[in-house]
Amino acid sequence: MSPDTPTGPDEQRPGPVPPPPPPSGQVPAGEPVASVPGPGTRPLPYPDAGDAEPAIVPRKRRGLLAGGIAAAVLVAGSGGVFAWQALDGGGAQPHDVLPAAAVGYVRLDLDPSAGQKIEAFRFLQNFPLFTEATGITDEDVDLRERFVDELAAATGCDIDFARDVEPWVGERIGAAMTPPSGDGGEPGYVIALQAGDEDAATEAIDRILGCGGGDEAEGLGRAYVDGYLLVTDTQEHADAYAGAAADSSLADNAEFTEAMDLLGEQGIASAWLSGGAMFDLFDGSASSFGIGAGASTEDGMPSVDDLRDVVDQTYRSVALSVRFDDRYAELAGVVTGSAYQALSGGGVDASVPDDTALFIGQHDAGQYLRDTWDTSLESIPDGAEMLAELEAQTGFTLPDDLATVLGDDLVVAADASGLDLDDPDGLFGIEIGARVVTDPDAFADLWDRVQGLASDAGAPLDGLPLQTTDDGYVLATSDEYADVLLDGGGLGDADAYRTAVADADDADSVLYLNADTVTEQLLSAAGDDLGDAERESIEALQALGVALHLEDGHVTMSLRVTTG
Repeated sequence: MSPDTPTGPDEQRPGPVPPPPPPSGQVPAGEPVASVPGPGTRPLPYPDAGDAEPAIVPRKRRGLLAGGIAAAVLVAGSGGVFAWQALDGGGAQPHDVLPAAAVGYVRLDLDPSAGQKIEAFRFLQNFPLFTEATGITDEDVDLRERFVDELAAATGCDIDFARDVEPWVGERIGAAMTPPSGDGGEPGYVIALQAGDEDAATEAIDRILGCGGGDEAEGLGRAYVDGYLLVTDTQEHADAYAGAAADSSLADNAEFTEAMDLLGEQGIASAWLSGGAMFDLFDGSASSFGIGAGASTEDGMPSVDDLRDVVDQTYRSVALSVRFDDRYAELAGVVTGSAYQALSGGGVDASVPDDTALFIGQHDAGQYLRDTWDTSLESIPDGAEMLAELEAQTGFTLPDDLATVLGDDLVVAADASGLDLDDPDGLFGIEIGARVVTDPDAFADLWDRVQGLASDAGAPLDGLPLQTTDDGYVLATSDEYADVLLDGGGLGDADAYRTAVADADDADSVLYLNADTVTEQLLSAAGDDLGDAERESIEALQALGVALHLEDGHVTMSLRVTTG
């Protein structure tokens, strides 16, 4: 398969064959790649031997330098970049110059708007540990320069940001994982650095690659494509990737564009991978577990085709982004697959007390279980046989009985007001309970059967604090907390909850942790072991929220950490 083969739903799956390089002699140094209709895409010429500085660094060290070049125009970690711009901003994006056959992709953007930069800086400044660890006190600091200095110190190379990087470095960077070069080979890679000055970028790369000793012929490959410098392991691959991207870039990959469109705002960083392509890529290693291509299914293990179907249904594509607001940091994601179906009705019912420490809610959990039951069963070795045996032994009917337990609305809540971490038994001060809206008649029948099985096993459930209600049941650590859950509350309207839980009114699944309710106990238990920066950073945390939204063909996810 060539590197420009799409991985879209109507296209052939990417196989293990790598992007073939242009035939020898077709691409003279400095001339356009054969498949490119103009001078915008061409391999960068190597310097003449007489002009070269010290020979190319050894392979392992070159890998460090290649990563360093990439990281130098990024930031070392999500906390180091302060804002983002939308992907449809001016100019080409990294995915426009990377081959469509890529099976994975990451991107960072370094051109944030001033307003969003300030918001993200304000969020991070709530945590003195961040300032202490980075030394950053000003949103205008150039983290690229700081990282280049660290790179130079770590490698011993003569790399100067003002001289070698700043004149040409652009605003964006991307990297792609590509199919391997041959059967059984490792996946390839290509890095795309936005470079406003091709000549300056070429000179900088040559200077950096000239550090250390070795054979110049082992240098990294480079090509210039529509304002981006492509860097990879060999010149042969660089030429091939450039030509492939000119024919069909990642922007033409249907799986990629679908997932990224669903993801929306790309944030300061984004990533994507094709679940199906990754499965195909590593299928060879699966045979050692008895599930690879050609593996026998007599032992009950699913075949490779069965597993491939499960991947297509549940992890066809995965896309992620990191975003900042002045009150929260967010990891957003989307997963595509035919197994996902929109649930009916509204979102999670968060009518519990607003001082609840931990809240878990699931809307229409029973129906979701029914919708995904067959797909889940297919991924379990001998799943159908084990299920039939369980039903025969217990009299349960699955998934229906389990769906009755989960119900139409499931709420789990915990009250930590009685928590005392200074007391060895202090954890017993936490009250926890579940409130479920379900078919009361179906649950009553199921509960009678469960009690019968428990009695037959010599473990009667008479003392279990479970109460049936007109619309379901409640199970809690005490009758008092059961009454609290039945009385309800206003968590769903609380500002802290609605900030931490994205689109709270429509969320199908929610996990919410109110850090404010346990901060005092944590600090008291830590005593003098914490410094001022650590204590202030803990006090800054307000809540953590996770929200899932199910739609036909995909599920979206948001994880937010908020400050008060």
